[in-house]
Amino acid sequence: MTWLGFLPVVLLAVLLMYVPGAAIAACLKFRLGPVIGMAPLHSTAAAGLAGTIADVLGVPWNIVPYLAICAVLAGLALLLTRGVEWPVAKVSWRGLLPYLAVIIAVACVTWRFTQLVGSPVNPAQVFDNVFHLNAVRFILDTGNASSLTLASLQGVSGLDAVYPAAWHSIAALLVQLTGIDIPTAQNALNLVTAAVIWPASCLFLVASVISRRPAALILASIVASAQVAFPYLMIVWGPLFPYALAVSMLPAAMTAVFALCGVGRSHSGSRGAGAASLALAIGGLAFAHTSSINTLLAISTPVLLFLWWQRARRLAPWRTPNLRQGLFALTTVFVLGLAAVSWLKLRPAPYDNWGPTVKPGAAIGEILTVSPMQLAIPAVVVSVLSVSGLYVVVRYRKHLLLAACYGAVAALYIVAAAAPTGFIRDAIVGTWYQDTYRLAALLPLFTTPIAVVGGLHLWDLWRRSRAARTTSALEQRLAIVRGRGQFVAAASVVLVATVLATLVGPTSHYVSGASTVYRFDAQSEMLTQDERALLARVADHVPPDSVIADNPWNGSSLAYAYAGRRVLTPHLFAGIDPIRELIDERLKFEPADPEVCDALRHTKVEFVLDFGSAYMLDLAGSNDFPGVTDIGNAAGFELLDSEGPDAKLYRITSCG
Repeated sequence: MTWLGFLPVVLLAVLLMYVPGAAIAACLKFRLGPVIGMAPLHSTAAAGLAGTIADVLGVPWNIVPYLAICAVLAGLALLLTRGVEWPVAKVSWRGLLPYLAVIIAVACVTWRFTQLVGSPVNPAQVFDNVFHLNAVRFILDTGNASSLTLASLQGVSGLDAVYPAAWHSIAALLVQLTGIDIPTAQNALNLVTAAVIWPASCLFLVASVISRRPAALILASIVASAQVAFPYLMIVWGPLFPYALAVSMLPAAMTAVFALCGVGRSHSGSRGAGAASLALAIGGLAFAHTSSINTLLAISTPVLLFLWWQRARRLAPWRTPNLRQGLFALTTVFVLGLAAVSWLKLRPAPYDNWGPTVKPGAAIGEILTVSPMQLAIPAVVVSVLSVSGLYVVVRYRKHLLLAACYGAVAALYIVAAAAPTGFIRDAIVGTWYQDTYRLAALLPLFTTPIAVVGGLHLWDLWRRSRAARTTSALEQRLAIVRGRGQFVAAASVVLVATVLATLVGPTSHYVSGASTVYRFDAQSEMLTQDERALLARVADHVPPDSVIADNPWNGSSLAYAYAGRRVLTPHLFAGIDPIRELIDERLKFEPADPEVCDALRHTKVEFVLDFGSAYMLDLAGSNDFPGVTDIGNAAGFELLDSEGPDAKLYRITSCG
């Protein structure tokens, strides 16, 4: 597929992520800006709810339950806001500025994305994508898009089977509605996440909390697309696609928090509508990636503390308690308890394989130079703007809450990057697997608006400077720019800033190096060209009701995602299953053993897909599959098809 042919799929992904959620926001009587800004959060919440409810009702996953839940939520929104007047739309060129400004980011990120991925059909050749690819197939295969059971793909059940399914559900809708393959659907959704949702959310935050000036919106668009830590890092590291979707929507969620707390512009005339939108936003974050709930809690803490202090002062003096003070105290205790439960329970089991990487001073330096994770080239433009923004905060006492939120994210990053492993580190950053990469991706959430503050300050200094007056005098002498001096100067600054921030420097260097993750050749780590070619023919040999034995560490488990045929082990980390383990360990060596044959009949395994012993990661688990790896000319197997020296499909003939 060409990038031009890919465009309709991307446009459909935009519609799926924006139209349903925008309808819900419109029924909350929001103005146009908040309607667009909150739409992805509302859509994601609706997708997560629809998948879970549809499974309970026995309805297969498709576009109908998604739209039905959106309609129900929109109806409830109308009930909630009955009596609230519809906002009057005021059409002006300034009102269109956010949508024009975001085009800068869309163009820059899209260009970098095409360089990174190489082709719309290329999957990320990294560890976690085995799960993501097969999870989308699981939804298509079973019709079950419930977040309560998605991880059952790994052979687990109960609470272990809970995994947020919204990202995979929407990717499955793209496959159903267009007929494309799963990797192409992945890339379409990831492009929309990186190039549309992320910059649009940043512009929504800036326009609501800082300024709607053209300079502010253009700066936000440039800065949002100029940082490696997000959106690029999360579609390479892991890859963490659902997490990337959650992070891309966090600026909009924070805007809702600010609005409800009376900071910045309100979304509508109804406080209840704002609260309902925030509740849906939290649901959307949860269905995108569970860790984003604690992320929102952490970055909202300065705002919530400010709100609490304001309310506490209004209820003073506390020497004479009354009913309102008692209710306030009880509410405080309840909220603190709820926050503690969320912080301690919405996290994975303790995991400290990723230890500290730098000293605390170096971590601070990485934050200030916008080069986390020891990026080779600092983001000079963004760094200058963000440091200028911090100066404005300190010097003029402006946007203190934004700076405090930035400080909260920075503190989490410093702990992950520099604190020694142990109980305290796990208690603080265990939600994110103590992974510095995940926390680095959160830094742009507030680097972006703080950089806008700094950029506005520098722009205003320029306009009052002698150089600006000299430029104005020159303007009067040059007929070609007479009367257009400010426009020409602004356009020049935008062009230079865009080139320096996005087209050269760290993004260019990072994308060039990270593109190997999406490389498709004989050295690819997850799937080679030969292996993909064989996968395209697997369905010709394997009946739909048969199961294929595989070693997920060599990529053969992707027969499920690519060919739609079930595999014995769909993910690298599978649950404990003695029957499966017996096949994986003994099949090649004892293919006719009665115990092995019984296991094959029990699991309906009739084929082996062997991609050899070149593993994507050389970890201990890759050696747990000797019975289904490097079959060669072993007795009891018939070679049905092959591609190149290592990709082979066998039929098991030893059990009659």
